[in-house]
Amino acid sequence: MTKERVIIIGSGIAGCTAALRLMQDYDVTIITKSHKEESNSMLAQGGVAAAISKSDTPKKHFSDTFQAGCFHNKVRAVNQLVTCGPIVIQKLINEGMTFDEKDGELSLGLEGAHQLPRILHSGGDQTGKFLTTFLQEKLTKVNWQEQKMAIEIIKHDGRAIGVHCLDKENELHTYYGEHIILASGGLGQLFPVTTNAATISGDGLALAYRAGATLSDMEFIQFHPTLLFLNGRCHGLISEAVRGEGATLIRADGSAIMETVHPLADLAPRDVVAATLFEEIERGNQVFLDITKVAHFEKRFPAITTSLDEHQVPFRETKRIPVHPGAHFLMGGVRTDLNGKTNIPHLYAIGEVANTGVHGANRLASNSLLETLVFGEKVAEYIHTQKTNRIIAPENPPTYQTTMPHLPEKHILQEKIWETLGITRKPEKITEFLHWLETFDYANHTRETAEISHMIITSKLIAESALKRTESLGAHRILKGVTK
Repeated sequence: MTKERVIIIGSGIAGCTAALRLMQDYDVTIITKSHKEESNSMLAQGGVAAAISKSDTPKKHFSDTFQAGCFHNKVRAVNQLVTCGPIVIQKLINEGMTFDEKDGELSLGLEGAHQLPRILHSGGDQTGKFLTTFLQEKLTKVNWQEQKMAIEIIKHDGRAIGVHCLDKENELHTYYGEHIILASGGLGQLFPVTTNAATISGDGLALAYRAGATLSDMEFIQFHPTLLFLNGRCHGLISEAVRGEGATLIRADGSAIMETVHPLADLAPRDVVAATLFEEIERGNQVFLDITKVAHFEKRFPAITTSLDEHQVPFRETKRIPVHPGAHFLMGGVRTDLNGKTNIPHLYAIGEVANTGVHGANRLASNSLLETLVFGEKVAEYIHTQKTNRIIAPENPPTYQTTMPHLPEKHILQEKIWETLGITRKPEKITEFLHWLETFDYANHTRETAEISHMIITSKLIAESALKRTESLGAHRILKGVTK
């Protein structure tokens, strides 16, 4: 009997989790824009939040998630996240995934806005890499399609049936399937300062929008407070777990920044910390992480230590790391139900590209990896309940823009997005930006034009959502009455 086909766009933890749970019964293809090892999941230094200790409960995790999300979260989605979290973690452990231990017990870390330690790590600050690698090594019955950039979701009779892709030589490839899963990550590369992998430029969001999917909460973009900042450039993330282990944010004169700003001081929610640091930098102050109180820093954070050494940061002598906020995570995205279903039949979205409602207006630290695991499982469970007629591939060429497109240079677009849709926003600047975007065409006949076009579509969606939300909430901070 011919197996139903599942097409997964994205090679991170969400897509790999779904693939692992589907590959025995389905013909699974994973399409990824670069190599399978390149994803935000691979870069994740933080851990996985789950209520697994005897002193913790899903109810406490629920409360922390809602408070960090400014109560904009969806109750059922958060409840599913926190109750299924310990179950999926134990399932992974039973399958051979190892998390860091201390004295024979799981070692649980503390991060911002959590009321008690509940963060599991693997390899210290390499949880994302270890977890993604663990999952990918188990994908023995998956058809990998690397270096394929998705440029269009194919629809027939109102349902999703496949995807058009371009390879590195801009040759067209088409894949058909009974189930299409978007697991393509967020949009960090819209901004010039970001923690995200080089491939994460809003592709999945734009693809879904062009296919007719509903997107929501696009104004809520989390800016991580602490990226390594040297000579005017950012060089990757300095995990929040460093502050969880005792590091403090200071000015050049050594004075503490956060102690008078929030009751949780350096472990305040990320939107609060990022906005505070942005204001400090706007006033001309340099910002540093003081790691004096972090015990065994190099052992606890081996990947960060390697990065600091590569960039010749004298942290051993100064006990300081220069930092700067940068784009990190999208709380909004393609609207889904609790099984990852979108409003388009047979099109699903999981992970950061999806808006399940778990994060609200501001994501709680280390809930992102948990979301990929829980909803990767849920979409697979749902697909297993479906019996779908095999689709017959129609003649359906991609809708190319054949004339020479008028598009901005990527770095100029990124700078405009940062100025307009960064940590603080001004309505009149957003309106100007939207008018500017209207002057450009859409094109997808090459990977370069497709990527810039996807960035334009995604930034337009953010800008429109930001204008509609007239009051500040969570990661969306609107400045009124300020002249440009």
